[in-house]
Amino acid sequence: MKNRKRNNHLGKKSGFTLIEIILVVVIIGILAGIAIPRMGGKTEMAKISQAKSNIVALSMAIQEYEMMNGDYPSSLDQLLDESKGGPFMEKKAIPTDPWDKPFVYAAPGSHNNHSFDLSCTSPKGTVVNNWE
Repeated sequence: MKNRKRNNHLGKKSGFTLIEIILVVVIIGILAGIAIPRMGGKTEMAKISQAKSNIVALSMAIQEYEMMNGDYPSSLDQLLDESKGGPFMEKKAIPTDPWDKPFVYAAPGSHNNHSFDLSCTSPKGTVVNNWE
């Protein structure tokens, strides 16, 4: 009888207690409360970076159009005109700004007198352009 050990575990069930689960939920809530506000402004910065990239790509297409045709296009839609040597855009479409509005284009520009102006404005009022 000495060799037989009594097993006290048979009657107990294993698992997490309610206090352990509540503690984990509270910790996750605290971490989310710290992380989410810090990431809030990053989406706006990413959209502004995308707008800058789109302006660079459009500017290159406009300059290529000007080199082939001797003048700047009167609208961005002319960058897709095959009779003018186009399309000058790789995806055969004029991109919109990251806020789904068309870019503002003017040739000759009021900021670039011998060239063109290209810009867009975010809903928060940040202006992205090719003259600054």
